[in-house]
Amino acid sequence: MEQELNSENVQQEGQETQAEGAEKPRRGRPPIIRPATPAVVSKPAENKVVRILEKNPLGMTLPEMAGGPRQIKRMKTLRPILAEAIKLGLIMPVSQRAGHTVYKLVRNMGPR
Repeated sequence: MEQELNSENVQQEGQETQAEGAEKPRRGRPPIIRPATPAVVSKPAENKVVRILEKNPLGMTLPEMAGGPRQIKRMKTLRPILAEAIKLGLIMPVSQRAGHTVYKLVRNMGPR
């Protein structure tokens, strides 16, 4: 009999603590609720070098694309992107200007 009363008291205490927890606001930042996004959305990969060359139909050298001859870090990041665009056939090396190769978009190249 005494055990039954104790178990009832424990259950009531548990319910009281749950009710107290519901009343108190949680500390910290609330969780971010984001809408469900579809799986991978396939869109064509935009090439930085192609986007830069679209602005200049005459073609550009790598230092010109990077923003100057001293922008070595940017040239290093653009070089593999440029190589990929050449392999895809989007860009062709045309000539040289000041010792650097001039690259031109294939669609801007007309008959000579």
